[in-house]
Amino acid sequence: MSYLKLLKVASEVGRVTRRYPLEEGLVTEYFRGAIRIDPTRCWGCGACTLACPPNALSFRVDGDEVSVEYFIGRCIFCGRCAEVCPKDAVEITREFEYASTNLQGLVRRVAQKASRCRLCGRPVGAEAEVRSVAEAVRLVGGFAGICPDCRARLLAEGLARYHPRRA
Repeated sequence: MSYLKLLKVASEVGRVTRRYPLEEGLVTEYFRGAIRIDPTRCWGCGACTLACPPNALSFRVDGDEVSVEYFIGRCIFCGRCAEVCPKDAVEITREFEYASTNLQGLVRRVAQKASRCRLCGRPVGAEAEVRSVAEAVRLVGGFAGICPDCRARLLAEGLARYHPRRA
């Protein structure tokens, strides 16, 4: 197609796109944008990080803090994190404009106080999560707040006491 023909077709059809960012972008009601994590509802269980296909969400334990970090640059806006969150702390927004001059501008972080193992002192998880699980499951409440290694050792010692010949 020659340039003159193209110019003629373009003048007949007119503009078919929006003048973004001068005009508002066309976003339907079904559009899924970035997520927002409500820090008052999030208990730091990390379920969202396990469900995230592109690993845009990560679970970190730093000293006395347990945090969920959300890197918007990796997010594919699938919404799996919102589906699996047991506390409905993850909300899917319709926001998609996230320009930043550095990568840290694309990271959102929700931090919780870490709960430590009562026996060895290693971080077990978020304090709110451990407390909630201990209240919900009273039968094993004695094991809430104990790391998996110490829990296995306690169970092995208990079995050895009741079945000394098997130990």
